[in-house]
Amino acid sequence: MNLELFANDRYEVLKILSANQVTIKEESYVSLSQQEIVHLAHYSKLKTNKIINELKDYGCVVPFQGKKGKYALTETGHKVVYAIQNIGVGNN
Repeated sequence: MNLELFANDRYEVLKILSANQVTIKEESYVSLSQQEIVHLAHYSKLKTNKIINELKDYGCVVPFQGKKGKYALTETGHKVVYAIQNIGVGNN
């Protein structure tokens, strides 16, 4: 996957999702509501929703157990976060 696609706002949202996962009974998901993601990212709700949909399209996140507004990172999503963190792109 081309990491340049994530050297921007997409990575910021993906990083927030990754950092706010919880694991219950060996299943991990993001426990944040969309409004909490908006607040942490400092983006509008519209922009955040667009980015989440793009992350779904890229195969980085999926709806958790088919629930609206609950997400789980995929293996691809985890790999993107790991790769960018290890090359220093997107870190403050």
